[in-house]
Amino acid sequence: MVKKSHSSFQRSVFSMAMVAMFIALYGVLSLLHIYITKDLRISFTFMPVALAAMMFGPITAGIAGALGDIAGWLINPGGNYFPGFTVSGFVSGVIYGLFLYRKEITWKRIVFSAVAMVFIVEVGLNPVWLNIMYGTPYMAFLWLRLVKAAILIPLQVFFIYSTKDLVKKFAPAR
Repeated sequence: MVKKSHSSFQRSVFSMAMVAMFIALYGVLSLLHIYITKDLRISFTFMPVALAAMMFGPITAGIAGALGDIAGWLINPGGNYFPGFTVSGFVSGVIYGLFLYRKEITWKRIVFSAVAMVFIVEVGLNPVWLNIMYGTPYMAFLWLRLVKAAILIPLQVFFIYSTKDLVKKFAPAR
């Protein structure tokens, strides 16, 4: 019984350390952008959130996405902090987790997770937050978001699929 408890403790410490690493990685990746226009950029912050989702599930990945958003803003504040984007980070983790946690990681699952995340968060929520912040009508951002979706979905699919074997290697025993 003591051994099982010790093993459980080791798994929880490992899990906390990995999630903390994903949050820190999110913060670092928030510094790197590819600009499509001066107002629209692509970031690779989806990777630590997707990895956390594959390893630890939707709620943990949501927390990692939310805390990663805050860490990214603290590292590189690009204006006032807005909690809507933190909500988007949480929702992203939940979406990835629903599609990828405790399931075989296939092309189909990755494509569905990327499409769902991009359309719910990037096309759905984020323009609402921008509208609240700047008053720009939702439709003004929509075409740019659709261009971003067309670029982001294949990128996400490629990078998530490329790391699936690494996740299997480091994922805690279930």
